[in-house]
Formats: sequence, structure tokens, C-alpha cells
Amino acid sequence: MSELTPEIAADVIAASQAGAEEAAGALSRALDREFTMEVGEATTLDLAAPPEGFGGPGLAVVMTFAGEGAVAVLAESTGLTPDWAPEPDPTGESKLATLAQELSMLLVPETLMADDFQAAWVTDAGEALARGGVADSAAAVPITLKSGDDQGVLWLVWPCGSPGEVLAPAANAEEAPAEEDDAPPQPTPTQPAASGGDPKPRIFDFSQLPPYSKSLLKVRLPVKVTLASKRQSVEEVMALCPGSILSFDKQCDAPIDISIGDQPIAQGETVKVGERFGVKISQMILPAESFKALRSDKAG
Repeated sequence: MSELTPEIAADVIAASQAGAEEAAGALSRALDREFTMEVGEATTLDLAAPPEGFGGPGLAVVMTFAGEGAVAVLAESTGLTPDWAPEPDPTGESKLATLAQELSMLLVPETLMADDFQAAWVTDAGEALARGGVADSAAAVPITLKSGDDQGVLWLVWPCGSPGEVLAPAANAEEAPAEEDDAPPQPTPTQPAASGGDPKPRIFDFSQLPPYSKSLLKVRLPVKVTLASKRQSVEEVMALCPGSILSFDKQCDAPIDISIGDQPIAQGETVKVGERFGVKISQMILPAESFKALRSDKAG
């Protein structure tokens, strides 16, 4: 496996050029406009004197590879970021999560496999990269994005020693420290829409969960995608050999089932992500509700 160092700049450029069309498609789907992209030559990033248009607020995509990170930054000043990006709704969050996953496979060599990928808005790209441990010797590749008459640069920067800190909230010295409370902080749901409209989905800020609950978010669970299934007799199974064809009752365009363990959680459709297989979630499946009837015995 390649290491995420500045020395692999040529490999990163080659991978980005090979995946340029699909990466442009991923950006188009996520940012609600059509893009084309052109990969430039690698350079060295100097946070003290960043390239023109690099700093300020913008969208940051963080990709983590065995503890080291690469960050793709698209500044708000390019005019290519959508208005909803600073405060995305659930649909926007899903778009950004999908974008981060796709770019983690399309902008780096195939020998690198991301074990984490996130995308979110940052108030200052330079400060975010500094928090993430990006040194002045970091490599940077400018990727020119074009959408109609608009044009801007998506900067791909690596390595990042503390990728988990890039999207962490910036410290604000003016804010008073939170007072400790005996009760653990509770997640804050969004408020319902105005009267007469549909209520907004309840979005929880996981950063507000108590430590003992946060630890549960790190538990790794098996995710299973089932294309189709059937039952056969032992005799039929024993007769299987190379060249055998299994037919299923399921239609080719029917939704694919996604499960955590044996619990169905969603349905989706197959997609191609680079040269890899993927599933685009189209519907979430709510857990089955369980009711127990209450009965009061009447005195005879």
C-alpha cells in the first residue's frame, strides 16, 4: 500500500486525471450544477502565503488513510459552492457524505483505500488545515472546476497529520466555557416548520452526546447488501458447478436490500463508483414497532 506522502504527487495526478470525468459527475450531483474539471501540476502549499482564493470559508472534504489525511478544499469565493452548504439539511448532508466517499476513491491512487471520509463547511480553510496538522511542505494539486461561465480551483492537499481536527469547530476565545452540569447534555433536535407546513426531520448534534454515548458511535458493524436470495435443497446445492446459473424471482431493477447484521435498514440501487461497485440509498426502512396489549382484569 502506498503511503500518503508528497512523493506520490505524480501518482495522485495520474489518478485524478483518470477519474476526472467521474469526479466531475460526483461534484455535479452533490453541488447542484454541472462541472468539468482539469487537473493541474503539483506544487508545495505555504499556509503563510496561500494561493489566491484559497483562504476564507469554503467546503472541505477530508479523506483519512490509516491515520493520514488528504483534504480537498473549494473556497466560497469561487462562487461554485451551493447556498445550502454552510447549513445543509438532511438531503444536503447525504450529498456531502456521498461526495466525500466518491472523491476518496477518484482522486487518489487505487493503492490507497480510505477508512474515513467526511465533507463539511469550514469558516477558514487555512485555519482548518493548520488545525489538521498540514505542514508547509505539504503537496497541493490544483483542480480547475468549470461550470458554465464560472470557474474556480478545488485544492487537493496532503498529508494531513490530524485529519480529524480539520472539521472541528474553531476555538472562540470570546465564548465562555460551558458550565458543568450533573446531567449529561442532551442532543438538540431542530424546530418544526411553521404552522401549516410539514415538520422538519429531527437532526441531532452528535458532538453534544455524553462521552459514554459517543463511544458507541465508534462500534464497527457489518453492512450487508443483498442483491437477491433463494432457498434450494441440498441436492440442488451439491449439483452447482462452474457455469451453473442461479435464477431468482427478483426483477433486475428491483431495489437492493441493505442490512446491518440481520436487520434491514434501507433499500437502494447499484451504482458504479470509479471502478468499484456501490449502492445509492433510495429509502430508509424504519424499525418494526412492537406493541404489547394492556389488559386489566375485572373483578368478578
